[in-house]
Amino acid sequence: MIDELKRVVEAKDEQGLIKLLDFKISSRFDPNCYEYLEKILMGTWHIQHEDLLNTIYLENHIDDRFVDPILNIALNRELYRRHDDEMEATLRKCVHALMTIHTAKSMSALEKLKDLNNENVKIALEMYKLSCLDFYFNT
Repeated sequence: MIDELKRVVEAKDEQGLIKLLDFKISSRFDPNCYEYLEKILMGTWHIQHEDLLNTIYLENHIDDRFVDPILNIALNRELYRRHDDEMEATLRKCVHALMTIHTAKSMSALEKLKDLNNENVKIALEMYKLSCLDFYFNT
C-alpha cells in the first residue's frame, strides 16, 4: 500500500488516488502510510480532499500531522474547496476529521474554525452535542 501511495504522490496521479480512496482499499491504510496521506492532504494537484477527509474520519486515522493540512483545507476555500456549495461538505468533513483526531492540537484547530462563526461549522459541531466541547471551548 505504501508503495502505491508513494507512486501516486510522486506522479501526482489523481486517477490512481481515486482508486486508492475506494473504501475496500483505503481500509488498508496504516500509520506507515500517514506521511503520504499528509502530502496528499496538502496537494493541490487533485480535487479529492473531501474523499480523503472521509477516509480519515471514517477509518479513524488519528495523527496530529493531519491537523495543519486539514485546517488549511478548511480555511482556503479557493484552493482546496472550490467545489463546495452552500452546504460546504468538505468544510464539514474537516470538522469531523478534526473531531476524530481529537488531540489538543485538533481541538485548537476546531476552536479556530468555531471562531469563524460559519454556520456549517456550527452545524457540524452540533452533531457532537456541543456539551462535550463547551467545557473545552469555554475554559
